Amino acid sequence: MDPADHPFVRAAADGTLPPEAFDRWLVEDHHFVVGFRRFLARLVELAPDEAARDLLAGAQVPLQAELDLFRAEAEKRGLDLTAEPGPTTLGYTSFLLAAPADGWPVALTVLYGAEKAYFDAWSVVRTQAEASSPYWSFIDNWSSPAFGAWVDDLAQLVATLAPSPEVDRAFHRVVRFELRFWDAVHRGEEWS
Repeated sequence: MDPADHPFVRAAADGTLPPEAFDRWLVEDHHFVVGFRRFLARLVELAPDEAARDLLAGAQVPLQAELDLFRAEAEKRGLDLTAEPGPTTLGYTSFLLAAPADGWPVALTVLYGAEKAYFDAWSVVRTQAEASSPYWSFIDNWSSPAFGAWVDDLAQLVATLAPSPEVDRAFHRVVRFELRFWDAVHRGEEWS
C-alpha cells in the first residue's frame, strides 16, 4: 500500500478524520520529530561534503517550526506530549537513530524515504482538503512548495548513491514503518 492511499491520509483529506485520531497522530508524530531532529543532526556529521552538510543543516530551522506547531496545537487541545510513545513510534524512531551506524548511503536513503512519504501523502491530502480544515496548518507544512523543494534536493543526493541491497532494504523498511505508523495512529495502539 502507498502511504498516500492509507485510510488515515484519506480521512484527513476528505474531512472525516476523527479528532481523537488526529490527537493520537499529533502526540506520536511529535515524538517522531523529536527523534528525527537528532537523526538529522547525525546525518550532518556523516555528510560527505559541505554542500550536503549545508542542505541537511538548513533543515533544522523548518524542523523547529514543525515542533513549535505541534506544541502550540497540543496545548490548544490539552494533549500531553510527554506521554510515552507507542510501540510503532518508538520502533520507527529507533530505526532512524540506528541508520547512521550503517553509513551515509543508508542513512540518507532513510531520510529521503521518510520525507518523500510525508510529502506524497500530505500532497494528496492538500488536493482534496479545504483551506478551512482544522488540520490545514499541518497539511500545508508537508505539502508546501518549500517542503517539495527539500524532498527534490534530497532526491538529487540519493541519485548520487551507488545502488546496493542495503540501500534498497532501507528504503523499503521506511515505507513499511510509515504504513505501520499511519495504522497505529489511525486505529490507536497501546502497549499491552
